[in-house]
Amino acid sequence: MGLAVGCVGMTVDDFCGCYYDEFESICKSWRSMAESKNRDSWERMRLLAAICIQPHVKRKLTPKRLLPLPWDEKDKKNRREQPELSADEKRMRFERLLNRNQ
Repeated sequence: MGLAVGCVGMTVDDFCGCYYDEFESICKSWRSMAESKNRDSWERMRLLAAICIQPHVKRKLTPKRLLPLPWDEKDKKNRREQPELSADEKRMRFERLLNRNQ
């Protein structure tokens, strides 16, 4: 109840009226939002550090090289798992998008 009322901002009546599945969905959404805020602040800090240090180094410095964060490796793995599309498959996807938007 502390999470629901204190962090998420639900009223006690709303919390008591929730089913387990509803509250589980609320918790997942809240956790996702909190992780996004945390990640965003670290990304901004990393970018600012790279901007401040860049004039003092000879080689080009990227924020990811300066300060690797745990989710950088996860992002790489997610990109690798996607199969490379052939030219025909890309064209077919593009045509489907065109047809959907008309």
